[in-house]
Amino acid sequence: MMTLTIGEIHAAVQGELIADTGAEKRRVRGLVWDSRKLIPGNVFLAMPGERVDGNDFIARAIQKQAGCIICTRDIDDNTRAIAGEFSCPLIKVEDGVAALTALARAWRQHLGAHVVGVTGSTGKTSTKDFLRSVFSQRFKTVATQGNQNNEVGVPATILAADEDTEVLIVEMGMRGIGQIERLVDFVRPDMAVITNIGVSHLELLGTRDNIARAKSEIFRGLPEGGTAVLNADDPFMPKLVEYGQLDEHQLVKRCTYGTSAAADVRATGIAFDLSACAEFELQLPDEEPVQVKLAMPGRHNVSNALAAAAAGFALGMRADQIAAGLEAARGSGMRMEVERSRRGITFVNDAYNANPDSMRSSLDTLSHMDCTGRRIAVLGDMGELGENELEMHREVGASAARSRLDLLVCVGNLAKGIAAGAAASGMDADKIKCFDTVEAAIEFLQRTLAEGDLVLVKASRFMGMERIVKEIVE
Repeated sequence: MMTLTIGEIHAAVQGELIADTGAEKRRVRGLVWDSRKLIPGNVFLAMPGERVDGNDFIARAIQKQAGCIICTRDIDDNTRAIAGEFSCPLIKVEDGVAALTALARAWRQHLGAHVVGVTGSTGKTSTKDFLRSVFSQRFKTVATQGNQNNEVGVPATILAADEDTEVLIVEMGMRGIGQIERLVDFVRPDMAVITNIGVSHLELLGTRDNIARAKSEIFRGLPEGGTAVLNADDPFMPKLVEYGQLDEHQLVKRCTYGTSAAADVRATGIAFDLSACAEFELQLPDEEPVQVKLAMPGRHNVSNALAAAAAGFALGMRADQIAAGLEAARGSGMRMEVERSRRGITFVNDAYNANPDSMRSSLDTLSHMDCTGRRIAVLGDMGELGENELEMHREVGASAARSRLDLLVCVGNLAKGIAAGAAASGMDADKIKCFDTVEAAIEFLQRTLAEGDLVLVKASRFMGMERIVKEIVE
């Protein structure tokens, strides 16, 4: 994790030193913004949060032997006195997130790691999980925790890396043009992976073409000798090459992945077991094919695994090392996470987020999973889809009608479009149920579910659909 002197921290954040203890050359290690997680010697970044203001806990952090305090509001005399007593430097800044970014920028300059940036419309977090598992077979690897891919999570990932980290994997989300470019400016990846271009964020960006422009910003910061990892199966790949200016930047290498014969790294002979986990032959240039059996279910995870395989190949890993990493990979929580209740009901908890593409992928996975009871999909609203959101929900409903479902449960106002689309595509009306709230859906499912049932739960994050799994599994 970050290890800098007080002087380096002060220079990076450009703040006001309001309690100078003469400790400019003292080294501090690590940064937290939750005082409960502070260990002696950490930097405590005090800034307002959703529920509490970290500035209210500065005295506590000092008494827990923080190495340095970065605050975002004025400090009272009593707190200054405590800082003096414990010889704890205090630096005041105007913007806590800007200070966090500045520290990440400073620490990035100390790192000799290969930095891998990951973005895309769907599959970012699962691809990051595959990347971490693959690179860990050979390198000391640090990766984004969970899906912390925003303006706070990205710098926190950099600050979590030790100086001897060999591969640092940074997941990058975005909500508009220019956001990834701002992240790339201090992350400085030398390898960039784009999973795909889908329809999430249409509400913010209007068209898939604009989404491609925004995602391609990850390529523009690649240095000479850097690598762009591209999905050969994605129809927007040529646009990403164009918008990422890869033809103009010819000293950047390219590595493609997919199922097409044109891909550098590809999968052939894909088959699925009864848990919808894929098995395939992994083919790398100039190596004999190796067999891979994934533990993460879903057809979409073949593509995510291939992205990680391509990245591993680009860093010189052997096919057997890559295959071992792919097989060992496990997904982050609430992403096709299989949980079983005491009553013998199996849940596929995919409730972290949703868009039309990931909904269809999850329904496809559900249709291939072994089931002794009923196959049930509990689907909720999808957000950020723009003016065509109702039609997109209807299209998901049409996919649901083709997915061998015994029961479709729709939760939320927009999800009524899923129900309408399923009915219009021929699904029996008695197999479709609609509820306005998660609580109403839970009450219905508690009465209805039986041993052997297989239940997919999926919606956008704001719906909180994981409550369904929690209530019934526990």
